Amino acid sequence: FLLPMSTIKECERVLRTFLWGGRGRGKVKWADVCKPFLGGGLGIRDLKTWNKALLLKHLWSVLTEDSIWAKWCHAYLLHNSNLWTAMLHGHLSWSWRQILRLRPLAKEHLIYRCGNGEHFSLWFDPWL
Repeated sequence: FLLPMSTIKECERVLRTFLWGGRGRGKVKWADVCKPFLGGGLGIRDLKTWNKALLLKHLWSVLTEDSIWAKWCHAYLLHNSNLWTAMLHGHLSWSWRQILRLRPLAKEHLIYRCGNGEHFSLWFDPWL
């Protein structure tokens, strides 16, 4: 599920306190600490980006139907309809709504291969 910003900030506060010893301000910006080793940072993951990436992985799993969970989502949450047109209803679970809210971000980074058209909808899938 998508972590609330207050939770992410609290986790980062704990990490900063551990890293800098809890005395005063940090010596380096947190954004610089979160860079990879080769980029001059310590390789600590940015929690907000990491959390979104993990949810996008779930979205990818639903799109490719490569797990039992994804097949269950298609059968019971999407009712065998298209993921891109699924409505955000109030009766859906909070975690599923968070996954559906990341669809615009996923659309920006997807490249579709139509193939024979069996798993592709010219009308609903973001092919353009």
